[in-house]
Amino acid sequence: MPRGNNQFPALLKRQQNGLFLGVVLLGIWTLVGTVGFTLIEGWPLFDSFYMTILTVSTVGYGEVHPLTGPGRIFASFVIVLGIGTAIYTFTRLGQVVLEGELQGVLGRKRMKNEVAKLKDHYIVCGFGRIGGPVADGLQAEGFPLCVLESDHELEGDLQDSGHLYLIGDATDESVLQSAGLDRAKAVLALLASDADNLFLTITAKELNPSVMVIARASEDKVEPRLKRGGADRVISPYQSACARVLHAAIRPTVVDFLELVTQREFMHLNLEEIKVSGHSPLSGRSLAESQIRTQYGVIVVAVEQADGTMEFNPPASHAIHGGDTLVVIGKSSDLRKLEDACSGR
Repeated sequence: MPRGNNQFPALLKRQQNGLFLGVVLLGIWTLVGTVGFTLIEGWPLFDSFYMTILTVSTVGYGEVHPLTGPGRIFASFVIVLGIGTAIYTFTRLGQVVLEGELQGVLGRKRMKNEVAKLKDHYIVCGFGRIGGPVADGLQAEGFPLCVLESDHELEGDLQDSGHLYLIGDATDESVLQSAGLDRAKAVLALLASDADNLFLTITAKELNPSVMVIARASEDKVEPRLKRGGADRVISPYQSACARVLHAAIRPTVVDFLELVTQREFMHLNLEEIKVSGHSPLSGRSLAESQIRTQYGVIVVAVEQADGTMEFNPPASHAIHGGDTLVVIGKSSDLRKLEDACSGR
C-alpha cells in the first residue's frame, strides 16, 4: 500500500550518500597526511598519524616534532582540505539525523491520516508469528487493514511490510479508536497473552458492539471466556495445527485439496463465502432454478442461512434467500460474476 510522498526517503538517501562520501574523504586525507609527514619529516608512522589527527581536528596541542619549512606547507595543505572535509562530513551527519527525525514525525502523521480514511477494514492486533502472516494475507487479498503493535522494535518490519499501522497498546481504548474501531469490519485479537486478548475483546465490544471480533486462544479453558467476553470467533492455533497434522496423516488427499482451494499461490480454485442481498435476482430461487453450477461454473458447498443455520451439500431444491451466505468453490473470475449476481449489481 502506498505511503504517499517519497521525497523524504529520497532526500534522506542522498544525505546518507553524502555522509558516506565525507567519511571516505576523511579517511583519504588521514592516510595522505600520515604518509606525507612520514616522507617529508622522516617521522615514525604513529607520530605522523597523530600529527595528522591534531592538524585536521585543530585541537591546538602543538606539533609532535618541530616542523621544517616544507612540513609547515604540507601541514597547511592538510588543515585546509582536512577541515573542509570534516565540516562537510559533520554537516551531512547533522542533516541525516535531523531529516531522519523529521521523516519519522511526518511519516507517523501521514500514517494517522491514512488510517483515519479507512472504512470496513480489519484491525490486526499484534504483528507476531500469527498476526504478521494474517496481515500479509489480508493485504494480498486486497482488504484494507491497520496493524496495532506495541513493540517499537517491530516498527522497521511494519514499514517494510507496507501495512498501515499504529504503534500502541491494542487494549487501550484511545488506540483502538485511533485505528477506526467505529468504522472497522473486524478486530483480530492476536496478541501473545490470552489475558490481553480477553481484555481487548471486551474493550472492542464495549466501544463498538457491532464489530466482529476474532480472538486467538492458546489454551482450551480460555475459549469460553473469550466467547463470554463477546468474541464472535475463537481460534486456537495449536488445535488447528494438531487437526492439520492428524488429517495430513490419515487423509492426505483431503489436505492437498484444501490447500489447493485456500492457498492463493495455486490460483486454480478458490474457496469463498458470498452474501446474498435481498434484491439479488437469485433471492427466492432454488439452487436448481438459479443455475449457479451451469451459469457461473462454481460449486455450492454449503449455505449459511440468515439465522445461522448451516446447510452442508444443499440439495438442488434448497431455496436461496436474502441474507444467506453461500460457501462456494470456483475460479476467481467465476466467483466474481456470482458475487455480482448475489449483490444485485
